[in-house]
Amino acid sequence: MLLKPIRSALILALLATSSLQGCDHNANLTEQELIRRAKDFEDKGNIKAGVIELKNALQKNPDSPQARLLLGQIYLKAGMGAEAESELRKAQKLGVNQEIVKPPLGEALLLMGEYKRVLDEIQPSEQTSRPNLARIYQMRADALLKTGKLQEACNLFQQSLDTDTNNPPTYWGLAQCAAADHNMTKAREWLDAALKINNQQARTWIFMGDWQQLNNNPQAALAAYSNAAKSDPNSLEALNKHATLDISLGQLDSAKTDIEKISSLAPHSLLANYSHALLSFKQGDFSAARDSLQEVFQIAPDHLPSLLLSGAVNYSMGSYEQAASQLGKTLEKAPGSAYARKLLAATQAKLGQDKQALATLQPLNPEQSNDAQLLGLAGDIYLHTKEYTKANQLLEKAASIDPKNAAIRTGLGISLLASGETARALADLESAAALDTGTGARNADTLLILTLLRDKQFDRALQAIADLDRKQPDNPLTYNFRGGAYVGKNDLANARKSFEQALAIKPDFFPAAANLAQLDLQANNPAAARKRFESILNIDKNNLPAMMALAELASINKQEKDYVTWLEKAVKTHPEAIPPRTALARLYLTENESQKALDLANDAVNINPDNPAALTLLGATQLAINDRAGAISTYTKLVAKGQPTADAYLHLALAQIANKNPDQARTALQTGLELDSGNIQILDTLLRLDLAEKKLEPAVQIARQIEARHPEMPLGYEREADILVAQKRLPQAIEAYAQALEKGAGSTAFIKLLNTQFESGTIKVAEQRLRDWLKQHPGDNAVRAYAAEYYMSTGRNKDAIAEYQEIRKQIPNNASILNNLANLFQLEQDTRALPTAEQAFKLSPNSPAIQDTLGWILVTQGQTVRGLDLLRKALAKMPDDPNVRYHYATALVNTGDKAQARKELTQLLADHPKFREAMAASRLLNSL
Repeated sequence: MLLKPIRSALILALLATSSLQGCDHNANLTEQELIRRAKDFEDKGNIKAGVIELKNALQKNPDSPQARLLLGQIYLKAGMGAEAESELRKAQKLGVNQEIVKPPLGEALLLMGEYKRVLDEIQPSEQTSRPNLARIYQMRADALLKTGKLQEACNLFQQSLDTDTNNPPTYWGLAQCAAADHNMTKAREWLDAALKINNQQARTWIFMGDWQQLNNNPQAALAAYSNAAKSDPNSLEALNKHATLDISLGQLDSAKTDIEKISSLAPHSLLANYSHALLSFKQGDFSAARDSLQEVFQIAPDHLPSLLLSGAVNYSMGSYEQAASQLGKTLEKAPGSAYARKLLAATQAKLGQDKQALATLQPLNPEQSNDAQLLGLAGDIYLHTKEYTKANQLLEKAASIDPKNAAIRTGLGISLLASGETARALADLESAAALDTGTGARNADTLLILTLLRDKQFDRALQAIADLDRKQPDNPLTYNFRGGAYVGKNDLANARKSFEQALAIKPDFFPAAANLAQLDLQANNPAAARKRFESILNIDKNNLPAMMALAELASINKQEKDYVTWLEKAVKTHPEAIPPRTALARLYLTENESQKALDLANDAVNINPDNPAALTLLGATQLAINDRAGAISTYTKLVAKGQPTADAYLHLALAQIANKNPDQARTALQTGLELDSGNIQILDTLLRLDLAEKKLEPAVQIARQIEARHPEMPLGYEREADILVAQKRLPQAIEAYAQALEKGAGSTAFIKLLNTQFESGTIKVAEQRLRDWLKQHPGDNAVRAYAAEYYMSTGRNKDAIAEYQEIRKQIPNNASILNNLANLFQLEQDTRALPTAEQAFKLSPNSPAIQDTLGWILVTQGQTVRGLDLLRKALAKMPDDPNVRYHYATALVNTGDKAQARKELTQLLADHPKFREAMAASRLLNSL
């Protein structure tokens, strides 16, 4: 989804609180009078009032082409692309000339990120005027630029300029072209020329500020952003740019002033929350940053700078899976973001995905780079993979480079001008990260420290922490890092001192308290851990993370009453917070207290009627209690809210699938894809719908779409292989499974590969592959169990026993494994059969499979009475299992009940003439 200009957040916030009925004295105004009033308000910059007047005009005449056109144009000014498109198309249907509608319609499509539609639909005709022709050329050039066709775009920008010299966006486009060609002087000339046009000057000044940042002139950039704000005092973008640069320069008081102004203009807007999140992140208050970002995602789940910032926050808080997901989404939208790429690689390395981390870094070409941070990160990962020569080369090079200068260039490695709107949005965070010389945490330093801590380079981490400490002597985050390094060195005394120093600076600094609590738990002192969080609550009695931490402590100690108490307190003090409600609802569901869970979820929606997370909780709860119709109703409301997300449509689709409405589910999924064309869960759900309907070729196409959009992930290749197996195209399936495994697929994909190889007849190759896998993954019990079953099916009972014994060493009290072993011992006439079966039965006395195994062994060893009783119980639970029926009939024979045995065997062979023990059953029947 394309980011809408930030003014739209303000307009949406204003419109949400406004009645569209107008005042009573407007009731007697005519349609034309209302339209004139709307134009007057628009000219004065009062967009909210203009929209209200036009809505009133349309109430009088819904078919007013003039009102529809003007409303579309006003929505366009507000940055509301979808709304603008709707009104402009209505105006065209009502008779407004296509040549009038075409330019604003193109701008609306650009706002929505519909670049292909711009190129397909917005084309000049013989009737197009020269000014409109220039605008159309410029819009098509913008669309080409966004799709990576730089040269075509630049040629078209020049054609736009040749047609009309009075269109500022043409000059912005030419400046981007010059920047892409590394001609910053020419880029400045184009922006100077745009400033001479008395139109859209605020936006031109913003581009000028970006240009100054690229040339490492932060003070000149601040002046340019100030000029933008003077030109348009309500420009949230200008205020945001100024605040972000202030943060990067350590001028936090000035940044705070800008952020407060943003909040006053748009109190609960996306930008206000994002700005607060960025400032909190720079101050090391990750919890506050996370809370502000949650507010952002409720407004715009795909807001790219927030996704990137949230990835950094989650990395800093140790939530690596979530960080990887958010950073991956960021790189999908902006593959040129060096900051996101490095942070994703560090996250992948933290998750043990070193190969993927190196692949993520490869586009940055670490070997040829002069970025000390990149070199250090790549070098550390190579150390992890034991490629010592490469690691030493990179780390020695990193040590010889001034990281401060490298950081400046790295932070601006993505051109604010050259890469278009997406890059400009990301540059806010990246430039702040790179240029920070003040009291906020340096992202370059932070990432280096975290990377060193991750890879247990604790002495090097302490050196980096000392460097950061000199820059920020009173930053609790620095002491928190130092404590982490000492924990790694097992110097717990100094670790405690460091964490306690962080709390001395900021007594409610939650990360340090959490780390001290972990040390307390390791020392088997849960009471001390509890006091850490209680101390935070003494300072801030409503601190939500502390309450949630106390709930988690209670859960760890199996103190369910305290767990519930803390969650209930969190709900009471933060009624709008969803996480404690979610935790409570899950607990109630596991305890079969469905009504309590449902009441909790309903309360969340009543308190937060417009909160997508609340609706998601209610829908999930309804689905869990099998209220499919209720879940569909809730998710339908969710997608009807302001800006529905792709995930909202996914939730709706899953509820519809559960309700056996595949066609409606497919419609919801397709709508979700329109919002997020690369959403892997939606694509996979569509694929599985196709498979359920035996639409194999469409399913293959979706699998390949997943591969193209997520080439680093195994899912697409595994799904394609599954379909190829269904089509009996086994060699191609084997190749696809192998690709999935190269991408990191696990045991399930490997077992599928083996099954396919066995089916294709390449048995020796499959067996060797199986042995190699178990040597490389000795703890993979899923594959080891598969090996045991395979050996058993091929009559190699001793090999099967060896595999199950190996599993038993790792999982000594698994009833299912013991049961299988007992069966194998029985087949091999091994005296361990009975004691092993007894052990399995002791662990799971009500399992019919285990009852059958033990009962049969007892019968064969002459303990017929007890064996018959167990077999009778197994048969009651598995009346159609032929093997259990055969065992039961044999036991009847042994107890002398031949008549009943004859009856059982006759019916058994009629029902299952070819089951595994059919010959033995037939012989037994003939003997009676």
